[in-house]
This record gives sequence, structure tokens and C-alpha cells, in this order.
Amino acid sequence: MHEKAPKRIKVNPATEESGGLTLTQEFNIYRGAAYANIVIDYATRDGWVFGMQLLNVPVAGDGAQTFQNDGYLILSKTFTINDAWSLAVGAQNGRVLTHAPAHRWHHFSFLDNQFTPGERLNFHLGAFYVNDALATIHQPYGAMAGFEIRMLPKVLHLQADYFSGTSNISGNIVNLFYYPAANWQTYLGVNMPAPHTGGEFAGNVGIAYNWR
Repeated sequence: MHEKAPKRIKVNPATEESGGLTLTQEFNIYRGAAYANIVIDYATRDGWVFGMQLLNVPVAGDGAQTFQNDGYLILSKTFTINDAWSLAVGAQNGRVLTHAPAHRWHHFSFLDNQFTPGERLNFHLGAFYVNDALATIHQPYGAMAGFEIRMLPKVLHLQADYFSGTSNISGNIVNLFYYPAANWQTYLGVNMPAPHTGGEFAGNVGIAYNWR
């Protein structure tokens, strides 16, 4: 089995603050190696998100990654159903830019129900499609779910996401977010691969800034 590429997919834009440009720098650490993920996206106040990602860029240690230096475009739209329920649809498309035997197109698309029952909680439940080039096996459909608990709103948040199956994107991601100042986010967490994927646990550390 292939080692799993950690945190490749951005699927829950509606849980973020609406409006503005966000730049995120994240590092994944595992098997004695460190990888950088750089994400820049723009969210409009009517629910559109446009973005670009450069993922799994080796910065230290030997390459332990199935894919390296991946470039992706992000596009999604969130539709507000009522005060507590919204529906997001979107896609991520791109390819491995270097160090790949074949430059195959990667595609991931999703339909996601997102619920905000109160100030301190939101959660989402949806379905996704992923092509074989990104999944690395023929397992095109799956379920996804997640939540965000605002233990101290705008200060300390716990966020988790789950992707079903045993493909290259399957598994769990858990991050603890701390907001040290207005418009800044920092976080620590872990990627937990699904059983039988050949993936490994990885640590996350990241920082993000939002311009509004």
C-alpha cells in the first residue's frame, strides 16, 4: 500500500468566517520528514470560495510521501437554506507537479450539509467523489463528516474531519485552533489514517491570517 498524503482536501468552507482572503501555512511531520502545505483562498460574502493549494512540499528528511509537490485549484459555493443549515458543493482539481512517474489529473468533488445549531458548535455530513489518480485505488465514492466545537469562541476551537474508505484520502484529521490576535489562527493536530491504507500518523502545525 502507499503512504497516505496527509490533509489534502479542503471541504468545509462554510464553517469559516465569510468574506476575505486567507493565507495558511501548515507543516506535516512524520517518519522523520517534514512537508509544507501552502493554501490561499478568497471567500465572498455570498458563499463562493476560490483558492489555490501547493501541498506536500518536502522541506526536511527523506521523501516518505506517495505524492509530492501537488498543485490544486479550489472552487466551492455554499447555499444558505436557513439560519442553521447550509449546503456546500465544490471541487478540487490539480496534479502532481514533480517527482511523479505519470502526471495524472487529480479530482475530488463533494456535496456537504453543514449545520450550525448554536454559537459553540457546527458540524457537517456529506458525500464525495474522488478519481483513481488521487485515491490510488478504485474507490470513487465515500462519506465525510466533521465538527467544530468553539470551547472559547474566537479563542480556542476543536475541529475534526473524517473521510470514509481505504483510499489515499481516507482517515481522520483533528486540530486544536488558538486565536492569538484578531485575524490570526494557529493550530496543532494529528492526521490519523484509516486502517488498511498503508498510511501513517502525522503531526500538524499551522498558522493562518485572514484579510477582511
